[in-house]
Amino acid sequence: MAELRDKIIRYALEHKKSILVWAVALISGFMVFKGFMQVPQIRANRAEIERLEEKIKYEKVRQQETDELMTQVDSDDYIEKVASEKLGLIKSNTKVFVDVSQEK
Repeated sequence: MAELRDKIIRYALEHKKSILVWAVALISGFMVFKGFMQVPQIRANRAEIERLEEKIKYEKVRQQETDELMTQVDSDDYIEKVASEKLGLIKSNTKVFVDVSQEK
């Protein structure tokens, strides 16, 4: 057993540079292989990022529209418009004209 160990140590010392070159080559090859294996995941992540960026743009436009609507809601003109259109309410002292020509 000691003889085998001594032979291995002698071989390692004699071929130190070639062993180091092979180790570096194997590690480099493994890293390149892992890099190529991750390419599909990278592409999928990029596609997801683009999709999310589009969604962010859409939501920003929607938020801006909501903010504009919020400023309109506080105005008297908007309140009158909604009360007239949706609830059928009118201000007092308002003249109402009824078109009787379309009635049968």
